[in-house]
Amino acid sequence: MKIKLLMPAILSLALVSCEVTMHDSPVGPPPGTGIAGVSFTVDTTYMLVNPATLVAKGTVKNTGTGNISSPWYVTCFFYSDSTMSAILGNNDNQIGVPLSPGQSTFWMITLSSTNVDVRRFPDFKVGDFSAVYKK
Repeated sequence: MKIKLLMPAILSLALVSCEVTMHDSPVGPPPGTGIAGVSFTVDTTYMLVNPATLVAKGTVKNTGTGNISSPWYVTCFFYSDSTMSAILGNNDNQIGVPLSPGQSTFWMITLSSTNVDVRRFPDFKVGDFSAVYKK
């Protein structure tokens, strides 16, 4: 009898402790093999109203001693503002050109969401860049 009385309380506690996230894509390290010796520069960020999309553009440079063969990917996280404490999501973009040491190329990464109206975050920031070879 006591177990029957405790079950609703336990179930209620479990439902209250569920976490809601603000992103569509999985958040975490990008899958694949990381590429060392790259530096990233953000040249511009802006928002498209229709369709609601956040856009970041910049350059990536091979600062290492080895070649980067294509295809490879640039990935980053999108944050709600400059505090970079609330993650909106992450995305990547395939780079179709190889880079020798010292060479650079351009990248563009976008983020749209069915869970969050990204138009609410005009002061978004991007960060935590990485370059990877996907498996």
